[in-house]
Amino acid sequence: MTAIELTIVATRRPDLLAATMESFQARLLKNFMISRVSINIDPLWGDDQDEAQCCDIMRRYYPECVIYTPEKPGYAAAVERLWSKSTGEVLFHLEDDWNLAEDIDASILGFFSDPATAEISLICKEKNWDISKRGVYHYAKVKYNVCGLDLPLYRKVPSFTVSPSFIRGDFARRWASLMDLSLDPEKQARSNKNPALTRYVSPFRNYVYTGKSVYNIAVDIGRDWRDTRNIKKSIVDGTSHWSPQK
Repeated sequence: MTAIELTIVATRRPDLLAATMESFQARLLKNFMISRVSINIDPLWGDDQDEAQCCDIMRRYYPECVIYTPEKPGYAAAVERLWSKSTGEVLFHLEDDWNLAEDIDASILGFFSDPATAEISLICKEKNWDISKRGVYHYAKVKYNVCGLDLPLYRKVPSFTVSPSFIRGDFARRWASLMDLSLDPEKQARSNKNPALTRYVSPFRNYVYTGKSVYNIAVDIGRDWRDTRNIKKSIVDGTSHWSPQK
C-alpha cells in the first residue's frame, strides 16, 4: 500500500471537519498507508469548545495526529506551518470544508511518473476547467510585467492549488520556504507579487484529475456554510478576507 502524508487546514468548525473526514476517509484515505497526519486549526468562527471538538474528531481517526492551534488565524501561515514541517515524499493536502464524490485509490499517483508534475489536484466545479478544450494541466493567464507595470499582453503560467490535491513533498516544502505569509498561498504562486515563488514553480505542472465525475470530484461544502451565515469571501491585494454581507 502506498504511503502518503496528510495535511489539513481547518478552522473551528467541527461539523464541517467531521463531514470532510468521514467522506475522505471512506473514499480515499483508507486506500493509502498514512505515514503522518497534521492539522492546523485556526482560532476562527468557533470557540474553545469547537476547537476541542475538532481535536477529538482528528484523534478518533488518527490518534497520533499532530495538532497546531495558533493564537492568531492566518491562512498562508497555516499552509506554511504544515508544509514546512512535513516529511513525506507525497502529501495529500486537504481543507476542512470538502466532500469527495467518488472513490480514489493509489493508482492516481501514477501521474507523478512525469517528473514535471508536482501536483495532482481533484477537479471541482469552482475551477471551471474544461479539459477537452484546455488540457489536463491547470494554468492561468497573467499579464506581462515590465519594471513593475502590467502590460495588456497575457502569458500562460502553471496554476497550483491548496484545494484537495496530492503534492510532491519536496515541492510543497520549497513552496513553503518561499511563501509570503501576507498573501494568499496559491495566488502568490502565479502572480508578480512573489516573483521568487513564481520562478520556482514555473517549470512544474498541476495535473487536473477528473476521474469519472469529469466536472466535480471535490465538492465544496464551505460555500453553503458561509451563505447560511451571510459570510462573504473576497480577495483584497492578494489576500483572502471573510466578512458579513451587508
